[in-house]
Amino acid sequence: MHSLLEAEQFVSVASILLDAAAAIKGSSAPILLLAAPSLAGALSLAPIEAALLDSGLPYRRRFRLEAPEDGAWVHIQGPGNDAGPSFRAGPPQLTIAGEVVEGLHGHGGDVHRGPLTTVAQAHALAQAIAPKSQRLKRMRPWLISGNWLHSALDTTYDPVFTALRDILVEEGTVSVVALPEVVDPDLSATPWIEPLALEAISARWPTLDLEGRARSLSHLMRPVLASSTPSTARMEELGWHRVVAPSWKSDLASQITRSARMWKERGASAAAGELVDSLLRSGQAPSFEPQD
Repeated sequence: MHSLLEAEQFVSVASILLDAAAAIKGSSAPILLLAAPSLAGALSLAPIEAALLDSGLPYRRRFRLEAPEDGAWVHIQGPGNDAGPSFRAGPPQLTIAGEVVEGLHGHGGDVHRGPLTTVAQAHALAQAIAPKSQRLKRMRPWLISGNWLHSALDTTYDPVFTALRDILVEEGTVSVVALPEVVDPDLSATPWIEPLALEAISARWPTLDLEGRARSLSHLMRPVLASSTPSTARMEELGWHRVVAPSWKSDLASQITRSARMWKERGASAAAGELVDSLLRSGQAPSFEPQD
């Protein structure tokens, strides 16, 4: 896997996260992992927990908003905080908050900026703690899940999402496929797509040439083209750019959608804990169907 902290999107946070990783590895006290019991909070804690588990480092997980004054801890901030990470040593106390960073450079040298989420930073920190962690390797596709949840994709193109996804593709962690190539997609976030129509197109997909595939997929997506939501950027991801790992039947967006439903059926802390536990076990979200 590529070293995330060497990627240009992490330049502004690399030194802080490297210092924190070194202090955490050298700490004799258990590390308290703290986040709100939200989907983003769970997705941020999971990679750090994976790294600590595979490193044999003691820790405790707590879903709550405030960090204590004393002790060693990593505190995940909510989406309203874009101040970036901060760190104090002795004992290690790391606060991870989102930050707007340079995502990609255009052909004319112009800079495209986007959110470096707490999820992405947590993956980078975890890799610095345990670069050979097998749990973290299984969880690697979730690096971009924070950007998928972020509102940037609902308003405009997110260059950080694209850059991090390209890293995952380049290292062989994921592939990007069209919706008909996903074995088990969740269509609740795309109500304009007729399941039977998708099933028919998926069955014919291997026999279609590029023009036929483009025409078929455009037909599936046509009902939403005149709508203001989802954004063009998110619509393209939902139709043409589904992210899947080699062993996955459901793509990343589908697993995030299914995970989000747990918060409607369970208490927030229970849902957050169940998601983290599932990611630690398998690198995938739990299969979940709402109760009737």
